[in-house]
Amino acid sequence: MKKLSCAGAFAFVAAFSGNAHAGVDLFGPGTVQAWADVRLVSADGESSWLDGGFGKLRYGDVSELDLAQAAVQWTPRLTDTLTAYIVVQEVPDVERPFGFEEAYLKWRPLPTVTPAGVYHFTFRAGQMFPPISMENDGVGWTPSRTLTPSAIDSWVGEELLVEGAEASVVTQAGDHSLGATLGVFSKDDTAGTLLAWRGWALQDIASDQNTLLPLPSGPQGYTALFGAYQSYDSRPYVEINQRLGYYTRLDWRPPAAVAFNLELYENPGDPSLVRNGQWSWATHFWNLGTQYRLSDRDVLLSQVLSGGTKTGEALGDGYRAVDVDFSSAYLLLSHDLGSGGQGPAQNGKLTARVDYFDVKGLSLQTIDNNTDRGYALTVAWLRPLTAHLDFALEGVQVWSDHPARVTQMLDPQQAQTQLQMAFKLHL
Repeated sequence: MKKLSCAGAFAFVAAFSGNAHAGVDLFGPGTVQAWADVRLVSADGESSWLDGGFGKLRYGDVSELDLAQAAVQWTPRLTDTLTAYIVVQEVPDVERPFGFEEAYLKWRPLPTVTPAGVYHFTFRAGQMFPPISMENDGVGWTPSRTLTPSAIDSWVGEELLVEGAEASVVTQAGDHSLGATLGVFSKDDTAGTLLAWRGWALQDIASDQNTLLPLPSGPQGYTALFGAYQSYDSRPYVEINQRLGYYTRLDWRPPAAVAFNLELYENPGDPSLVRNGQWSWATHFWNLGTQYRLSDRDVLLSQVLSGGTKTGEALGDGYRAVDVDFSSAYLLLSHDLGSGGQGPAQNGKLTARVDYFDVKGLSLQTIDNNTDRGYALTVAWLRPLTAHLDFALEGVQVWSDHPARVTQMLDPQQAQTQLQMAFKLHL
């Protein structure tokens, strides 16, 4: 199938918005937001995966002052029903630090009224993340309750940036709210590379169209299997096989303080193709999300994700040279501490989360052991200090078992602690 182009996707949405009344607001209040996130970090244990190690966190064996991200988000309103969403970022910790994180159009036409009910449609087209994460609901696709997202949503930010078109609809069935979403996409053909050869990680870097993500250094399985045909860096946003992938999501909000969503993702890549050191992966998974509002100030979030990915030479019985199953889950509890009578400077949110993650290798484990298993505990306090300055404290503890660590003369079982103090200046 012919790949979906970003320009074509934008034109698709724009063509359907021609009847909207003019309501242009390009640079009005709230259309431009900018921020700089500065961290004071202390982390023990092994080297970070960003430095070619198997570390599970953004930082490892370091104490430093770090610019985590500087970014600008522009959300101009082009008509009464059509808006653009553009985020450009600078992330000094990666090899190619500058790029567009997301850039898409969103069209929300007037509700469709039929004898069967009222239907609210939304269309998106461009460069974007699929609607999987329940944590990254802050400005610029950032987590709003912690500094570090879960293993699931860390991976979404790393490897699931797509170029695509998406349609969703929401309606009421009695007291129940029902929703459905369908998206088609390209440029996500390497999704699965990091899970297979690095394993899961908990970190807050979201990829853009230029991002390169390092694989573990040393005599790894990917060098034994593919030699120079596999690059030492993975490009998350690349098209290799000219096939479209798709995802579909269902949402249900009953007349109670709970909501559910179920998403299926399928990228039917051709595992035999490689281009410029990047292999095409066939990746699929399902994700179940739950939100439970315990009180006006307390919310419980949970996601469970499970799937598989494969690439390389066919071995028979449906297996490939690299073939893994993966799964992860988290449970998050967040408490709003309230304003405390301090005007614009509120007491913020206190959040705790526990993660579980697992990768199971299915082929050639004596050459390329992909096993990865572990747990993590995160506690965070986020608080606005002024209208333009936010403060955060966070601690993350990870325990993991990854046999491939022996290639770097490390014990397969590692524990690591990361502490962060963050100041986020925003305009």
